[in-house]
Amino acid sequence: MRASRPLLLAICIIPTLLLSGCSERRASSYIPLLTDPDPKVRLDASYALIELEGAAVEPLIAHATGGSDSLLYISSQILGRIGNRRAVPFLRQTAGNANPSVRKEAVVAMGQMGDQSLVPPLANFLAEDPESQIRVAAAESLANLRDTLAVPHLVTALRDTVPLVRQRALASLQYLWTQKAEKAVLNALEDPDETVRFIAAQMLGVHRTSSARDPLCASLLDTSQWVRAEAARALGILGDTTVVENLVHLLEDRDGPDHDAARQALHTLTGMDYVVVEE
Repeated sequence: MRASRPLLLAICIIPTLLLSGCSERRASSYIPLLTDPDPKVRLDASYALIELEGAAVEPLIAHATGGSDSLLYISSQILGRIGNRRAVPFLRQTAGNANPSVRKEAVVAMGQMGDQSLVPPLANFLAEDPESQIRVAAAESLANLRDTLAVPHLVTALRDTVPLVRQRALASLQYLWTQKAEKAVLNALEDPDETVRFIAAQMLGVHRTSSARDPLCASLLDTSQWVRAEAARALGILGDTTVVENLVHLLEDRDGPDHDAARQALHTLTGMDYVVVEE
């Protein structure tokens, strides 16, 4: 009986190998359709390859390597959706493409690999790529890898000259919350860009950052009604009743979304409904 075990194992392995080979052949039949002039054909082929998962990785890489920019672009998208780490070397190579659109898709896909060794190359794209869209993609990919080693790089990116890069870098810190990240978000309340300040106020509320009480009170005087509103909401979440007077002033001085946010925050903190009585 023991002598038959290797034969039994071999019999079990053969169907698996056959299935694997069959899946790779199916993948090879879909790949040429990725450059079909009909968008629907391209889309259907893409979804078919994604459904094949790991079996599509090697055939797709083999076909795309040295191919056109459009093929590299769509191949990077597909490999990102599959998320198999065997695609990492190809994606790193493709991320060096001269075409910004191709480079961006490769950088996005790198963030979907779950491979924390990609933090350094993504950090380089965040710091050095001349295209802001790629720096934005790198910030998002660093967040997707969920490795706090990315925090210093994202904090540095908060000094980027392009507001959209700062916005994305700040939002990425949401998923990598450390003391360094917290300090950076507090400082972001003074960013010249309204959206950055809005995101910062929102994050401080979500993370219930008690040290943000005074900076958020200062943000109740922000030039943007949306930042003032988000600061009021965050203060309501913090649950510190010492800010009631600050919120009352906002309620009395404004009549827009910041007024409404102050009223809701006051209700959260005190259990009472505040209204402004006109004299």
